[in-house]
Amino acid sequence: MSPVTGLIDYNAGPQSGGREPAPGELGLVQAFVNSHYDLDGEHGAELLHSPRALAHWLSSRGLLEPSRSLRRAELRRALDARDGLRAMLAANNGEPWDPEAVARLNRAAPRPALVIQFAPDGPTFEPDRRDFDGALGVLLGIVARSQLDGTWTRFKACPGDDCGWAFYDYSRNQASAWCSMAVCGSRAKARAYRQRHRR
Repeated sequence: MSPVTGLIDYNAGPQSGGREPAPGELGLVQAFVNSHYDLDGEHGAELLHSPRALAHWLSSRGLLEPSRSLRRAELRRALDARDGLRAMLAANNGEPWDPEAVARLNRAAPRPALVIQFAPDGPTFEPDRRDFDGALGVLLGIVARSQLDGTWTRFKACPGDDCGWAFYDYSRNQASAWCSMAVCGSRAKARAYRQRHRR
């Protein structure tokens, strides 16, 4: 069987604060990590709220055959993977490494037969089927490639209260801390101001 290629939607979707999305294939990982929060819809809505919603999200991205249904166990693995990735992005933004979240990610990670495809800009890791393990394999293969090529350190999670939005730091010195200075950054500054003036 040949690997699944050319079918995947890497679009990161709308971004908090009008930020530029993560580049290239990292946009897919950004969209997955940010699926905990519907930026366009109801405030704080979880996009992956059921196995059916997860199947729809994955199939709309070209990662899963549209006819496939998923189970609760696969939803749990997807959410564990997403939480582990967000924990890794938080560590990129100065938070302590969360070994428990990353351990859950590692347990959720599939063991599919990945096909390595070589291209001028480096290798890709492609599963040979569009099932749940293949979908998770694509996402985690992108993460591995980003870690190898050095772009991963610019990919961060916002530390804002109840936020965790994944954003890509395009600043020259990688000093961006907030998904949106106008929202989370301003709230943090206002909170710090109130705390200083209570004393």
